[in-house]
Amino acid sequence: MWSLARAASSCYKSSNITPALNGFRQTRWASNDSTGNTLSSLQDILADAKSAKPESPLGDRFDYITKPGSSAQQTESDKPEFDMSGVAAYLQSTSYLGDGPYRLHINATFNNTILTLTSPKGQVLASTSGGTAGFKKAARSGYEAAHQATLQLIAKMQEKNLQIVNYHIIFKGFGPGRDAAFKAFVATYGNSCKQLTDATPVPFGGCRPKKARRL
Repeated sequence: MWSLARAASSCYKSSNITPALNGFRQTRWASNDSTGNTLSSLQDILADAKSAKPESPLGDRFDYITKPGSSAQQTESDKPEFDMSGVAAYLQSTSYLGDGPYRLHINATFNNTILTLTSPKGQVLASTSGGTAGFKKAARSGYEAAHQATLQLIAKMQEKNLQIVNYHIIFKGFGPGRDAAFKAFVATYGNSCKQLTDATPVPFGGCRPKKARRL
């Protein structure tokens, strides 16, 4: 109790020192009857505040409280309808996705297999991995994890109704999920594959390699 009293006294002293803090006062609205006098008094105060500052950006909010049914309140019938069909058509158009083949990036490491489908402009459309397929720890980099991740990617593509005419597969890494992801995807979209690229970084005369592991 002594510490609370000391903190309260320090706050009171600081409020006396700073004049700006004197304007903040706690106000409690209470009504002893059920006639709604408290609400009417609050509405009068808001109306006076609006008349004092008509240019305030809170004018619509004051109208919303003091004048029910004003322009600030919109019914469900007055709200504009938003059609998603136009947005979906634009997202499928070449102006958004661009011309050229889609790109399937297969990043197969010894810890995980990450699949990323992008548009011709490089925009990410869907992405899965061995972890999102439900595999944990070392199992994420296995053959079955890459296969299930590819099936999950195909399911996402079908949900988004992506019509892939041609695509370009880009490999990176030599993990065990490399061939599994390739075979599972080609089994569904085999006739649309136009190009294969191996983008695995290979050092040539670069930094000194790490010391060989001794077992």
